[in-house]
Amino acid sequence: MDARGPTTTRTRPEGYAKSRTTKAQILAAALAEASDRGLHNTSVSRIAARAHTAVGSLNYHFGTRKELLREMMQLLMADLGARLAAADVVADAAGGGFFERHRAELLAYVQYVRANPAHVRLADEIKFLEPDLYRRGVTDWVELVSAKLRAGIADGSVRPMEETEIAAQAHFLLGARQFLEDLVGQVGRDEEVVDSYLRLVRGGLGASPAPKPSARGERAR
Repeated sequence: MDARGPTTTRTRPEGYAKSRTTKAQILAAALAEASDRGLHNTSVSRIAARAHTAVGSLNYHFGTRKELLREMMQLLMADLGARLAAADVVADAAGGGFFERHRAELLAYVQYVRANPAHVRLADEIKFLEPDLYRRGVTDWVELVSAKLRAGIADGSVRPMEETEIAAQAHFLLGARQFLEDLVGQVGRDEEVVDSYLRLVRGGLGASPAPKPSARGERAR
């Protein structure tokens, strides 16, 4: 036996895992209820009924309805971010510059919009109901897109630009997703919609090819 006495291994109580499961069920129920009714019309009692738990359990885990909906929207935004990041990984593995990675990300986004139209509507609602959370989300996305633009500048697929323009272009790229949301299911196939959009973006951001020497210059040499 160790001179310090027998060692003990601390384990989390069973109730802890159950509590985490209950919280996840409540968040899933809140998302389903908000998707059906909208954030403004989502009630705590209906969320509790969907989650098969008591209203007191919602109060225990979240304190207030506002905090519950805030965590639900954070979960929704994190899920979308993970899907887009996964598309980025696939594009990186295949090789290519900024526009190839951006195309993969946009296709993933369009597919998400098609599969989850109510989630997109919720993201729009939060702009008015939780403006602070919306602004934080925009700030996070702009920083992410800005980093991707810098990477594109570094690999030569995006033209050089100053930090002020990088931030402005990142805001533009983020806002342009509304264009894609409006076109989903209306015009052509997903690839056609995304490629039409990318042609516009590439014209503004793409690095210009090096000019070819003129025939006169070649003769002069």
